[in-house]
Amino acid sequence: MNESTRNWPEELLELLGQTELTVNKIGYSGDHVYHVKEYKGAPAFLKIAPSIWWRTLQPEIEALAWLDGKLPVPKILYTAEHGGMDYLLMEALPGKDGSHETIQAKPEFFVKLYAEGLRNIHGLDIRECPLSNGLEKKLRDAKRIVDESLVDPTDIKEEYDCTPEELYQQLIAKKPATEDPVFAHGDYCAPNLIIAGEKLTGFIDLGRAGVADRYQDISLAIRSLRHDYGDDRYKALFLELYGLDGLDEDKVKYYIWLDEFF
Repeated sequence: MNESTRNWPEELLELLGQTELTVNKIGYSGDHVYHVKEYKGAPAFLKIAPSIWWRTLQPEIEALAWLDGKLPVPKILYTAEHGGMDYLLMEALPGKDGSHETIQAKPEFFVKLYAEGLRNIHGLDIRECPLSNGLEKKLRDAKRIVDESLVDPTDIKEEYDCTPEELYQQLIAKKPATEDPVFAHGDYCAPNLIIAGEKLTGFIDLGRAGVADRYQDISLAIRSLRHDYGDDRYKALFLELYGLDGLDEDKVKYYIWLDEFF
């Protein structure tokens, strides 16, 4: 035990023993994520976050449990709520995340797996899915985030030249009339795909997963490609391989706006 682990659950410390823990710096969630060198003979990841409504790991735990056997996602090894914090220990999927330079250096290869992965996610049967993260819920959460000042107004001012309240009002005014519900990842971007060799081995960071409009994922996927490659040169290829005709650019813009609050 050291200063950084002194408040962790005793049961978790016993499970981890003397294994080496390394802070994982990939991602933007703000959660504490550790690479566990060895747990029962294999590597794992430990995620820790406050047990508060907008940071809790419970949605991710529920998503991983429901997706087990349906999609390649990490298996849950241990969970706990202790001292106002959520703990999630899960297996490490084999491979590198999609933002790794060796994968990004082969854009056509990556885009193929990127589109294939999203097709697989959106192809799940949602008729008995208990996880809902549709637009009404997202807008309620966005309103609460604005009311509780949980979003950085500087970022929104720089990007959109408005306040969080004004951007939220734009979301209400321009809300799409219809939704096309699928099972959505919720944060579909390169770092949340794991790739080994020529194969997509799984999906991670599923805290926003659930039934939602397919544009929740399509929009963020397009934004991620733009971020990774500097422009939209691979957008058409991605959409072709995904199988979407007639992109709704207004919806793309809308869901990118919405993501500013999450």
